[in-house]
Amino acid sequence: MTRRPALPLLALCAALAGPAKAQDAAIVGFAQQLLTELQGRSFADNREYCGTIGIASDGQLVASRARRGRRDGCRPSRLPRGARPLASFHTHAAYDPAADSELPSPQDLESDMSEGIDGFVATPGGRLWFNDSVMGTTRLICGPYCLPADPAFGDGAWGYPAPFYTLQGLSDRLLPGANEVGPPPSDR
Repeated sequence: MTRRPALPLLALCAALAGPAKAQDAAIVGFAQQLLTELQGRSFADNREYCGTIGIASDGQLVASRARRGRRDGCRPSRLPRGARPLASFHTHAAYDPAADSELPSPQDLESDMSEGIDGFVATPGGRLWFNDSVMGTTRLICGPYCLPADPAFGDGAWGYPAPFYTLQGLSDRLLPGANEVGPPPSDR
């Protein structure tokens, strides 16, 4: 279990008098740290690693123990007793040119939506994505190499991802011809 004080998050929650959102900088930083630590193991094992980020009753961010999954799926461990879940997190295993793994899959986003929590996804190219479970969207937090990247990674094999997708947009990427390889987006 990983713990980190969430004082800025508590102040924000108190000011808004509502539930915390995973977009808060403290949670993004916490997720980025967790996924940075998992990337190397994920590449070496060619498996996804996953878990859940929550907030403990004392206001600290906590994470479940990272669990080793399959090449294309993972079931997270439970949070410590009394912690409230805020977001999922998982890696996307090692680079595979035959897999469109540089963004969340439709199933990744659907899973977060069905659980009612947001999510963070790390890719073999070192991208970090945020799944918004309420809006049914995913957005790029940071581009290639902002997290450790698989040394075998080759950017652009499936085209260059846009910085934002709806659930339908993710599904559309799976259609034949949807990923024509072209130059990287100019917003990088």
